[in-house]
Amino acid sequence: MIGFLTGKIAAVSAKKILVLTSGGVGYDLFPAGSLLASCQKDGDFAAEIFTIVRENEITLYGFGSRDEKLLFEKLIGVSGIGPKTALLMVSTPTDQFLSAISEGDVSFLTQIPGLGKKTAERLIVELRGKLKLESAGEVSMPVSPTKAEATDALRNLGYDARMIADRLSQAPDDASTEELVKFFLSSNA
Repeated sequence: MIGFLTGKIAAVSAKKILVLTSGGVGYDLFPAGSLLASCQKDGDFAAEIFTIVRENEITLYGFGSRDEKLLFEKLIGVSGIGPKTALLMVSTPTDQFLSAISEGDVSFLTQIPGLGKKTAERLIVELRGKLKLESAGEVSMPVSPTKAEATDALRNLGYDARMIADRLSQAPDDASTEELVKFFLSSNA
């Protein structure tokens, strides 16, 4: 399964992005709104990916943060919510969406295309009190490829994702992956 993808953006349309990896492979993916807004042709690309494998297709969904990906996973677990509808929900402002779930605001949820009243009610019942994201309510900015690699390396070493994000936000933007890991470890000592 593809869980993270880096490369160059070869094409951007209203619903898809084509990403070319350094190995020369191109991946079409459906991005969440926050990721799509940050993408420009020939720009660098780094994103969390959720892969859905079906009998006749493999579909990739891209997210600008781990929280968006986690929310997407929870949403497609609700009966009646498919990946395209879940992607639209993830693309709404996170704080407003989480507030609508916790307050039972059916009218807000039914404004999302493809989401009817009964499905919105089911969504509220199944997810109320269960949406505990790492940075719920905070806006997550897309991460540079080097920061994404450093974050993955540090998470594999057992460090907390929030601590990593806090410390690496203070690191120089042009630092290499190795320099970022060293920066984190030296500031953690």
